[in-house]
Amino acid sequence: MRLTLTALAVSVTLVACGGGGDGGDDTPLNPGAGTATALTSANYVAVAQEALSASAFLLDAGSFVLGAQVTDPGVLVRFGQAQLLKLPGRTASGPVAAVGATQTYTEPCNGGGSLTVVENDANGNQEVDPGDSLTLTANNCAFEGQVLNGQLSVTLSAVTGLPGETASWSVAGVLRFRNLTAQSGADRMVANGDMSLNASASGGYDESIALSTANFAVASTFGGVQSNQTLTNYDTSLQVRNATWTTAARGTLTSSALNSGSVAIETPTPFARPANQSYPAIGQAVMSGAAGSRVRVTALNAATVKIELDADGNGVYEAAVDKPWSDIL
Repeated sequence: MRLTLTALAVSVTLVACGGGGDGGDDTPLNPGAGTATALTSANYVAVAQEALSASAFLLDAGSFVLGAQVTDPGVLVRFGQAQLLKLPGRTASGPVAAVGATQTYTEPCNGGGSLTVVENDANGNQEVDPGDSLTLTANNCAFEGQVLNGQLSVTLSAVTGLPGETASWSVAGVLRFRNLTAQSGADRMVANGDMSLNASASGGYDESIALSTANFAVASTFGGVQSNQTLTNYDTSLQVRNATWTTAARGTLTSSALNSGSVAIETPTPFARPANQSYPAIGQAVMSGAAGSRVRVTALNAATVKIELDADGNGVYEAAVDKPWSDIL
């Protein structure tokens, strides 16, 4: 099984590098979960910033969403990625386990702490197959200057080809975060929830990944300020083709930054950026709130984004401001 866990690692690497989803049509989503937030001239820029950052724990700091926090959300996914990448090198030629048997071992983390690994090779063939699972439990494990605790597990539902080694491949499974915590000093972030993952490559620099979650929650403390974000019925995907990263999303965000209210998020025009740029040059997102109110975010270029407000939901955006991408993300 350890020989081909690189397949999962490559897939999780993609997760940590971008996200998006079905662009959908121009019909605004219903905010759904929680109490819909009224979008006004007083809050529309802040709502845009909060919504665009909502998927940060799915995205790496070098990708679409760039986090400036000491404890950035992407570290939780990168942790899983890093540990999966290390597994193939360990005792790949070890004894074959009984069908359905688990193997458990503990290893030290660089910088302190430990990691407990439980492998379940469902058919005992030492290869990654549907039904195989892997559970990683961090015990004060030092990672990227932070201390991690909690659990991340992966269960496979489909695998074809060999990601990272064959030109064409696909992998599908479920990632489960159980109180997976990253802490740096007094700053702390905890993730809980399940994500379905589908990733594939068709040769060369042509890869895609899709994530979906019915409910995924992150609780954070930064600079003494506590916050909570929950994504509900949220779909996100990434297409990497010809050195261009295309991302989109669709779902509902409930956030303490919105007074525990909700907004629906969708990208009628997916965001796209060249691999050598930090921010999207094209793309549009729409946030829908109470009484049909909407905020529209449009990339003008790789440096500037326009944020517009339709407070009364009549389809006319009566307020607008241009902001540097770096002010929003």
